[in-house]
Amino acid sequence: MKRVLRSLTWLITVIIVLSACSSGTGNSGASPSGTNDSEASPTGTVQEEAKNVKLTFSFWGNDNHKQTLTDIAAKFTEQNPGITVEFMNIPFNDYQQKLSIMLASRTAPDLGWLSDTMIPQFLESGQLLDVSAVKEDASYNFDDLFPATLEPLTKDGQLHGIPFSTPPTMIFYNKTLFQQKGLKTPTELYKEGNWTYEEMRKAALALTDPAQGIYGVKLVREWKTWSSAVYSIVRAYGANVLSKDGTMFELNSPEGRQAIQLYYDMIFKDEVHPKPGDQLTFESGKLAMFRDVYSSVTNARAITDFEWDVAPMPSGPNGSGNWIGFAGYTVFKDTKHPEEAMAFLKFVSNEQSMSSTSKFFVPSRKSVLQSDAFMKAGELPTQEGIQTAVLDQMGTVEGLPLHKNWQKIDTKMQTLFDYLYTQSASVEDVLASMEEEVTPLLE
Repeated sequence: MKRVLRSLTWLITVIIVLSACSSGTGNSGASPSGTNDSEASPTGTVQEEAKNVKLTFSFWGNDNHKQTLTDIAAKFTEQNPGITVEFMNIPFNDYQQKLSIMLASRTAPDLGWLSDTMIPQFLESGQLLDVSAVKEDASYNFDDLFPATLEPLTKDGQLHGIPFSTPPTMIFYNKTLFQQKGLKTPTELYKEGNWTYEEMRKAALALTDPAQGIYGVKLVREWKTWSSAVYSIVRAYGANVLSKDGTMFELNSPEGRQAIQLYYDMIFKDEVHPKPGDQLTFESGKLAMFRDVYSSVTNARAITDFEWDVAPMPSGPNGSGNWIGFAGYTVFKDTKHPEEAMAFLKFVSNEQSMSSTSKFFVPSRKSVLQSDAFMKAGELPTQEGIQTAVLDQMGTVEGLPLHKNWQKIDTKMQTLFDYLYTQSASVEDVLASMEEEVTPLLE
């Protein structure tokens, strides 16, 4: 009898050991501690089935952006039935301040968007989760991401987010208006090597028609974002806002004054540019040329009463001066659901999801940038326009100057730009005041 019991005990032990070995212990989800993910698991799943976890995701944007994100989240929930994602839309101009308050009060979302100018503040304050573990997930294909797009989100060797939008700034142009005037389009001038700010100014003068309410050019989408309006001109004329190390204000220079004077003259001297505060849109058909980033194709594709396309920014004495906009997905450090948030970070930035968002955003994945999902997302812009305005520029563009105090610098400069917009001071006086007031913020 004792021999039988010993045999049964031995047999049960063997069964338990074999069962444990066959079940495996691989981690199929993202781990914030940096543990390796299972190569066999699909990107964007968690190790164990979560129950009733609701993630909150912050973003700025329109209803089309929200719908695409919602569709991606629905697919994520199909793979992870216990996790749902709720989206919080915050206007861009309020986004950084509101997010700062929420992070300070520990009421922040689990993850969300950050733009290039916001990232330094949150990196410096240590409020972004280290997401370097994504590199270890073979199914995520981390090497598909453009290395240069990862730099703004990297600190001390740690990765703190994944870029999803990397658009060069560009010119949207009303091709119908150019054809009516018998003018060469920006794309044609670019291919000839003659697409300069001087040629843009000439075209704007020829295309402006006050009787019809038509302006030749508009460089502003929102009047409270001075940097996007003038930075390309500033770089094209050989100036910069800050030194590379962020310790000196450099816009108050001969080149900087020349660039800002050109912008000022187009508004108030040539009158080919709408006046400050004017909300005229490209879709109205009243703008011959409009500076913006690629995400505005969402609205432009709804245009039915004129032809349009995109072209690179003009060049100046120092070249094109083109700059790249930037936005990334980040996980906020105080999230109560780090594993689930990491799983959604991987899912929303994988190849399939980035193909979905590429109809709005220039993708950071090489495979998607060169795919039909991006190149043929709509009839317009033309593939030639995408090639010249996006693909040809990706290797030469640079980002905006970034600084941990950028929010304060940005606010100070916007206040001083208002003196130009109200014609209360000259370009020279405004730039001198900027140097005086911004320099203490660089210490």
